[in-house]
Amino acid sequence: MASKKFKAAYGVDQRAEEDDDKIRMLMEQLYQESLCSNCRHHGDCAFLQKACAPILECELYECGLSEKPRLMVVKKTCAAAEAQPESDDALLGLCINCENLRGCNLPKPPGGVWMCEEYC
Repeated sequence: MASKKFKAAYGVDQRAEEDDDKIRMLMEQLYQESLCSNCRHHGDCAFLQKACAPILECELYECGLSEKPRLMVVKKTCAAAEAQPESDDALLGLCINCENLRGCNLPKPPGGVWMCEEYC
Protein backbone atom coordinates (compact mmCIF):
# COMPACT_ATOMS: atom_id res chain seq x y z
CA MET A 1 0.00 0.00 0.00
CA ALA A 2 2.71 2.47 0.90
CA SER A 3 4.45 1.95 -2.42
CA LYS A 4 1.26 2.79 -4.36
CA LYS A 5 0.88 6.01 -2.40
CA PHE A 6 4.51 6.84 -3.04
CA LYS A 7 4.14 6.21 -6.77
CA ALA A 8 1.01 8.34 -6.93
CA ALA A 9 2.65 11.18 -5.01
CA TYR A 10 5.81 10.91 -7.08
CA GLY A 11 3.82 11.12 -10.31
CA VAL A 12 2.11 14.29 -9.09
CA ASP A 13 5.45 15.80 -8.03
CA GLN A 14 6.95 14.89 -11.40
CA ARG A 15 4.12 16.65 -13.26
CA ALA A 16 4.48 19.70 -11.00
CA GLU A 17 8.20 19.90 -11.78
CA GLU A 18 7.50 19.62 -15.51
CA ASP A 19 4.93 22.42 -15.26
CA ASP A 20 7.43 24.58 -13.35
CA ASP A 21 10.05 23.92 -16.03
CA LYS A 22 7.60 24.94 -18.77
CA ILE A 23 6.74 28.15 -16.91
CA ARG A 24 10.43 28.98 -16.42
CA MET A 25 11.10 28.38 -20.11
CA LEU A 26 8.19 30.63 -21.13
CA MET A 27 9.33 33.36 -18.74
CA GLU A 28 12.89 33.14 -20.08
CA GLN A 29 11.60 33.37 -23.65
CA LEU A 30 9.44 36.36 -22.69
CA TYR A 31 12.47 38.02 -21.08
CA GLN A 32 14.68 37.45 -24.13
CA GLU A 33 12.06 38.91 -26.49
CA SER A 34 11.49 42.01 -24.35
CA LEU A 35 13.36 45.26 -23.90
CA CYS A 36 14.10 43.97 -20.42
CA SER A 37 16.96 41.77 -21.62
CA ASN A 38 19.28 44.80 -21.80
CA CYS A 39 17.57 47.21 -19.41
CA ARG A 40 19.41 48.70 -16.47
CA HIS A 41 16.37 48.13 -14.19
CA HIS A 42 15.54 44.49 -14.99
CA GLY A 43 16.77 43.29 -11.58
CA ASP A 44 13.98 45.08 -9.71
CA CYS A 45 11.34 45.48 -12.41
CA ALA A 46 7.76 44.67 -11.43
CA PHE A 47 6.40 44.92 -14.97
CA LEU A 48 8.25 41.86 -16.29
CA GLN A 49 6.86 39.61 -13.55
CA LYS A 50 3.30 40.52 -14.55
CA ALA A 51 3.84 40.51 -18.33
CA CYS A 52 2.02 38.04 -20.54
CA ALA A 53 3.55 39.29 -23.81
CA PRO A 54 6.97 40.73 -24.70
CA ILE A 55 7.49 44.27 -23.43
CA LEU A 56 8.31 46.48 -26.41
CA GLU A 57 7.71 49.89 -24.81
CA CYS A 58 8.58 51.02 -21.31
CA GLU A 59 8.90 54.50 -19.81
CA LEU A 60 11.48 53.25 -17.30
CA TYR A 61 13.73 51.62 -19.91
CA GLU A 62 17.41 52.58 -19.79
CA CYS A 63 19.95 50.66 -21.81
CA GLY A 64 22.84 49.35 -19.77
CA LEU A 65 24.04 46.82 -17.26
CA SER A 66 21.99 46.26 -14.14
CA GLU A 67 23.36 46.83 -10.66
CA LYS A 68 21.70 43.58 -9.60
CA PRO A 69 22.81 40.54 -11.58
CA ARG A 70 20.07 38.37 -13.04
CA LEU A 71 20.27 34.93 -11.48
CA MET A 72 18.85 31.90 -13.22
CA VAL A 73 18.51 28.30 -12.09
CA VAL A 74 20.23 25.93 -14.47
CA LYS A 75 19.45 22.24 -14.34
CA LYS A 76 22.10 19.82 -15.47
CA THR A 77 20.63 16.94 -17.40
CA CYS A 78 21.95 13.40 -17.44
CA ALA A 79 22.63 13.67 -21.18
CA ALA A 80 24.89 16.66 -20.60
CA ALA A 81 26.81 14.77 -17.92
CA GLU A 82 27.27 11.79 -20.23
CA ALA A 83 28.46 13.98 -23.10
CA GLN A 84 31.47 15.21 -21.13
CA PRO A 85 34.67 13.34 -21.91
CA GLU A 86 36.07 11.24 -19.09
CA SER A 87 39.74 11.98 -19.80
CA ASP A 88 41.53 15.24 -20.44
CA ASP A 89 43.00 13.76 -23.63
CA ALA A 90 39.59 13.83 -25.34
CA LEU A 91 39.12 17.59 -24.76
CA LEU A 92 39.43 20.08 -27.59
CA GLY A 93 39.78 23.84 -27.53
CA LEU A 94 40.60 26.07 -24.59
CA CYS A 95 39.82 23.43 -21.95
CA ILE A 96 43.03 21.54 -22.72
CA ASN A 97 45.27 23.96 -20.84
CA CYS A 98 42.79 25.92 -18.70
CA GLU A 99 43.74 26.29 -15.03
CA ASN A 100 40.05 26.07 -14.01
CA LEU A 101 39.45 22.67 -15.67
CA ARG A 102 39.27 20.62 -12.45
CA GLY A 103 36.59 22.80 -10.84
CA CYS A 104 34.74 23.75 -14.02
CA ASN A 105 31.08 22.73 -14.33
CA LEU A 106 30.49 24.35 -17.72
CA PRO A 107 29.45 22.07 -20.60
CA LYS A 108 32.24 20.70 -22.74
CA PRO A 109 30.85 19.83 -26.18
CA PRO A 110 32.61 17.20 -28.28
CA GLY A 111 33.74 19.88 -30.77
CA GLY A 112 35.57 21.79 -28.05
CA VAL A 113 35.13 25.14 -26.33
CA TRP A 114 36.64 28.00 -28.31
CA MET A 115 35.34 31.02 -26.39
CA CYS A 116 35.09 31.12 -22.58
CA GLU A 117 35.02 34.00 -20.11
CA GLU A 118 36.36 31.73 -17.33
CA TYR A 119 39.48 30.68 -19.27
CA CYS A 120 42.85 31.34 -17.68
